[in-house]
Amino acid sequence: MNQHPVPRRTWNRRQFFGFGAATVGSVALLAACGTSDGTENGAPRPDSADSFPVTVTDKFGPVTIDRAPATIASVGRTDHDVLLALGITPATVYRFVPPMTKGVGVWAESKLGAANPTILTNPINIEQVLAARPDLILDVQSTGDETEYRALSKIAPTLGLPPNTAPNTVTWQDSTRIIATAVGRKADGEKLITDTQAALDRAKAANPAFHGKTVSILLGSARQLGVYTVNDTRMKVAAALGLVPTAYVAGLDSSKFFVELSAELVNQADADVVVVLTREGLSRADTLAQYPALAASRAAQENRLVVVEDFNISLALSAGSVLSVPYAVDGLVPLLARRFA
Repeated sequence: MNQHPVPRRTWNRRQFFGFGAATVGSVALLAACGTSDGTENGAPRPDSADSFPVTVTDKFGPVTIDRAPATIASVGRTDHDVLLALGITPATVYRFVPPMTKGVGVWAESKLGAANPTILTNPINIEQVLAARPDLILDVQSTGDETEYRALSKIAPTLGLPPNTAPNTVTWQDSTRIIATAVGRKADGEKLITDTQAALDRAKAANPAFHGKTVSILLGSARQLGVYTVNDTRMKVAAALGLVPTAYVAGLDSSKFFVELSAELVNQADADVVVVLTREGLSRADTLAQYPALAASRAAQENRLVVVEDFNISLALSAGSVLSVPYAVDGLVPLLARRFA
């Protein structure tokens, strides 16, 4: 069979990043992310027989799902996390970085269990999606590429990027709500949102030292620094913990999620805490060695720089899903707490 990949999407490793007492226990945070009522063969169990048909609107228009989908292809970068949190096993998952050997982040591996969904990579291979024989395709956390969307829509009803949103700006609440509605599990989706938000609220309440402190989040990639804007999922997680953007970050173009930062402007991103991610998962020492402007910054000199060395925490923060946010917070809170101790 001939393979017909759609045009290359932009979710590569670099662009995904450029593209969550003082701590909250892992059990409390992770327990907020899932349901225990898995469904037979991973097929969705709708809230009731009246759940369908259901219509959800994406940036390309209304999408009607006539009946409960039995097989779901997850194509969006973290759409599979929502399905797994609902106890639904997707037929495909999108692996956005090679270290995800099972196609999902470590925060989702226990939900996936022994299942082996087809792993999609960049560029999306239409034949692989077609071979899964889905009756619903999820591409919510996507680039919004219309060519890709139209190709997928020829296979099955496809939910794409929500209206009036840009890549990396779809909140975990919205993606959870959209996907749960599409699979007839709206009530379960709302419970996931409520429980996860409650875990975030507990983390915020347990760390009053964070409240009102300014934050900027930087990315080091191929010796180029950048800063995330207030609309990015990473900054939204920080805000949920009580941190606030600096005036510089607040003034950046909010239609983008990421802005490159020249060496001369590094101190413009100064804050009470400057969080640094690297796409290679570098140590603090290696990060400062590769980015001399960062090493010379006021934040570094005054010990206000927090380098996230654990690559899985960086990935979870970048993924910004209902499953990854608690994992990211569980790893990030101790780092921030040490800064403000």
